[in-house]
Amino acid sequence: MKTTMKVAIATLSSILLFGSMNLAAEAASSPAVSNLTLKTAAAKSQVASEGEKLEKKEQARIAELLEKNPDDTYMVYVSNEVTKQKKAVVYSMGNSFPKFDTYDAYQKKASTLKDTVLQQPNDLPEGYQFVTAGIDGPYSTDYTKEMEAEAKKLGKKIYSKKINWTRANGIVLEYANGENNLNMSYIAFDPKGVTIDQKGYSYQSSAEIIKKNPKFANSPELIRNTLIWFEKGKQFTITTNPENPLTKDDLIKLAETMVKK
Repeated sequence: MKTTMKVAIATLSSILLFGSMNLAAEAASSPAVSNLTLKTAAAKSQVASEGEKLEKKEQARIAELLEKNPDDTYMVYVSNEVTKQKKAVVYSMGNSFPKFDTYDAYQKKASTLKDTVLQQPNDLPEGYQFVTAGIDGPYSTDYTKEMEAEAKKLGKKIYSKKINWTRANGIVLEYANGENNLNMSYIAFDPKGVTIDQKGYSYQSSAEIIKKNPKFANSPELIRNTLIWFEKGKQFTITTNPENPLTKDDLIKLAETMVKK
């Protein structure tokens, strides 16, 4: 399968896996060394315990703020002294991946974004109505270096701050007409990641996808008529359900006005 079509079936979400480390202290034959080991372990445990309490206290403080303003987003930094890992951890709290039940609500948030924004195409096929929209906001990894630098400058093991994000990592708009649906989306690539050299539009029908990849028949969510193209480090996609009568040319016509200029 071509690289472009492999990328096309990627989802708009990513899973961050945080590994854990099990620390074991080996007892020494000398009583003095053994006592020192125990004292050191106890001191580390006390530091971790105090750090965990500070983290929970900070989480509770942010939770109270989010009760008043649930759409806000906070980044939280936890030093490696507290996590007992090689690196510090940064994670988000709040609503950094908002979903919208109306187009007006989506537009209100989208209007605050400074980067690529999707919009309802000018020539939306007759009968199609807005269903839902989602914005893939900032990932915690986008703020790791910034949060770590600020925490170290302030001498804090636990540090948090509210962020007013104005750039999205992806957007999806979903429309439907009876049993037929239409999804328009984009996802931003890591500039250090996959390099795509495709020019223009690439289209594959659901039948072509199954023919080239029979195993996809067991994953209905991957079986969709798909149009993709790439611009400035972003993959744009329009997909429809297999029985949808919209043609490749119809999707290209939508593609020409779905990105707000």
